Amino acid sequence: MPSATPEAGLAQAIALHNAGRRDEAAALCAVLLERHAAHPALDQFQAVLCHERGDAAAARRHIERSLAMRPGHVPSLMVLAVVAQDQRDLGVAEAALEQVLAQQPAHVVAAVNLGTVHLAQGRLDDALRRFGAAWRRRPEVFGRIANALASESTGALWLDAEALKAALSAA
Repeated sequence: MPSATPEAGLAQAIALHNAGRRDEAAALCAVLLERHAAHPALDQFQAVLCHERGDAAAARRHIERSLAMRPGHVPSLMVLAVVAQDQRDLGVAEAALEQVLAQQPAHVVAAVNLGTVHLAQGRLDDALRRFGAAWRRRPEVFGRIANALASESTGALWLDAEALKAALSAA
């Protein structure tokens, strides 16, 4: 039996998810959404659950509905960016990440993700600028950046980590 309030139900669903009971979390979230259709946090969490199950279309519907109720919400924009990126809808991913960075310029994860989007768009210089900004703020993201540069067709092979750090410093 779901909780009386959507917030309490959402907390239950998150606890189920954290306990590895993802199917139960998704079922509870679906029931809650039937009862409380206009609840952006429920749609956001259902988007995450759908994305984890590989249902990108449902994830996209839920996160767009969540954002319609609270435009500019940074965590929801991050979910939209990831879902859109997985769908290869790079323009939407880029726009969502740009909105995040406009609100929170120091958001390192958004900067790294935007760099990855720029790589996929063939914009190496823009990617290096985003990666450089992220790396200067949080050096521990270097491995993720190096992996992104190695996994895309960038036109540059970074065999020397120090050379890559120098390029990021200059970007």
